[in-house]
Amino acid sequence: MPSAPYRLVDGKAKIQIEDILGTKPGGGWVYQAPGVGNPGAEGAHYYYKSQTAEGSHKTAPVEGRFAITLDIETAGVYGLLLRVSRDTSDPPDARNDIWIQIDGDTTAVMPEGTPPLTEGGDGFVKFKSSPPPGTWSTAKVFSTPTHGDANAPSDVVLGKGLHTVVFAPRSTGYHIDSLQVVTRSLFPDETIAVSSAIATGSDDFESLHGASSDDLDLGRVNGNASPVGVRFTGFDIAAGAEIESAYFVFTANAAAAALGSLAIQLQGTLGARDFVAGGHLDTRTYLEETVTWDNIGAWEKDKAYRSADISDLIEALVAGGGLEAEDALAFRLTGTGSRSAYSFDGAGAAPELVINYVEPA
Repeated sequence: MPSAPYRLVDGKAKIQIEDILGTKPGGGWVYQAPGVGNPGAEGAHYYYKSQTAEGSHKTAPVEGRFAITLDIETAGVYGLLLRVSRDTSDPPDARNDIWIQIDGDTTAVMPEGTPPLTEGGDGFVKFKSSPPPGTWSTAKVFSTPTHGDANAPSDVVLGKGLHTVVFAPRSTGYHIDSLQVVTRSLFPDETIAVSSAIATGSDDFESLHGASSDDLDLGRVNGNASPVGVRFTGFDIAAGAEIESAYFVFTANAAAAALGSLAIQLQGTLGARDFVAGGHLDTRTYLEETVTWDNIGAWEKDKAYRSADISDLIEALVAGGGLEAEDALAFRLTGTGSRSAYSFDGAGAAPELVINYVEPA
């Protein structure tokens, strides 16, 4: 299940899996109370399905996935270290790994020069460690598909902001205990982060309920398409600035489990009117470019979720000209799956647009 955002303290964070999965994890994971099972666990831990059966998933299953959200304050390279164990090394090439996905596609956040990784579909790669049976060790490499090739260190490039790490089971009998996130190196802190939340009920809109709903039903509702519009103002970014990344932050109004996918479009004007005075979604003209927010994982009520990067859309509209506070950006989101987020009129946080940029030289 998704977590509240974890922040690094003194360059590191340690997350106990029991804080995410609890005592009734489901999805094939089996809870081991403190003092039960393999000795040396840091409190409670989990193993997948069976301690005696064989087998592994060749692709990342939907069942058994769980997510951890990180709040990174400074862009840089970060190491992911997972404490793991196994009961036997028979067969020797099994019981030694788990699938991991970062921000929808792990390969997209790997440092330059990383070799091809063993992929499990949906942006997952194989996270590997083979400790002696009954002992604990640290998974700290991502597996490569060619036998004999050196595995890649589990170091990833993360920008400032929220990041989602999703695990999916692979090896039957594999034990997991805790995740550490450690700082490897930080990038020069030249990036400026600005954000704006929807500030009026006429700046968000869903086709099934109009501009006065307390939630935004993204994707589909009861089999019907539910396009959603969001409009943001208040950004003051100088001409010539380089927009490094941009994304929405939605706060879930309800839990959702099935995977989803949303297409994000931007209206082709900096003077987009609100959704009362300026008409509904289909009467507007959008840029040709579209960003796909794919492989949207499970949502938990009242947790915040970051969209795919939409900086290319904003760059295409602004074309180096910057943004002024009175400019208005209006987006349309359509797609599959079903996600419910708080609107401005809802009881939770309204949708937010975050833009990270570097000032012109």
